Amino acid sequence: MEPCEKCPVCNNLCEIVPQMASTFKALGDLTRLQIIHLLSTDTSGTLGVSELAARLKISQPAVSQHLKTLKSEGLVESRREGFFVYYTVNRDRMVEFRGNFELMYASVMDTCHREMVRKATADRPIRACVIYYSYSGVTRRVAEGIHSAGGCDLIEVKTKTPYSSFTAYTKGVLRSRKGALDPIEPAVIDVSGYDLLIIGTPVWAWHPAPAINAAVQALTGCEGKMAVVFTTCSTQPGEALPLLARALEARGVKVMAQISLDQDDTKNPDAGGELLRRIIEADPFRIPGESRKSLHMRT
Repeated sequence: MEPCEKCPVCNNLCEIVPQMASTFKALGDLTRLQIIHLLSTDTSGTLGVSELAARLKISQPAVSQHLKTLKSEGLVESRREGFFVYYTVNRDRMVEFRGNFELMYASVMDTCHREMVRKATADRPIRACVIYYSYSGVTRRVAEGIHSAGGCDLIEVKTKTPYSSFTAYTKGVLRSRKGALDPIEPAVIDVSGYDLLIIGTPVWAWHPAPAINAAVQALTGCEGKMAVVFTTCSTQPGEALPLLARALEARGVKVMAQISLDQDDTKNPDAGGELLRRIIEADPFRIPGESRKSLHMRT
């Protein structure tokens, strides 16, 4: 599909949306949705018109007409075995439809997030940056989602000597438990031009990753800044959030919220936008002296 060149950033939605409209129309009928449900939960692969009609308690001609509509959209396919015709869901078409829907969803949510940020910062423009370290890519995906949703600057911290899958779970875990600092790039992180720092790290052995420990010490111009910290982890962050908060506060940074994202949270395609919503909800620019909030993001 060629770019239409009508929009600043082309995602081909202008061509995808009309195609989706006919698919939504085909699915916008209770009986057809029930057929999709029956086919998707069938394990035998031998559902035909008569069996579907019996389960739905409607006539066979009615089922045939609904199947014809679903087949015309490519949502259902059939195969003949002797005198019988069996129907199944078309996996490839469903994957394509889901991809198109998620593209439309992401575009809609980007607009919603920008409006959310505009409303939250109506009184003053907020200059924010996301400082993060990511080993597996999970924290990076969340940070990029925040950037896409709110337009924050991104500063990725990288170790000068990358971890392998073996050293991450041996040397890296031991260093995180000790609160060690990894040699990182950039070696100096100037945040003097920002109002809000959003700092993210994966959780290693219930502690912040050594690279983000080093990033905290690499900050310059951070005194008096507001910050929100977040972690990505399988289940619980352990001591990672309070340890990171204390390290920042020792540098003169005011940590206004602590947010933990577990593996279910980070599977959300809009995890970054949801995190940004939680950050705004925490109101990091509230009157100093109010109690700090500790949040666990649930999607």
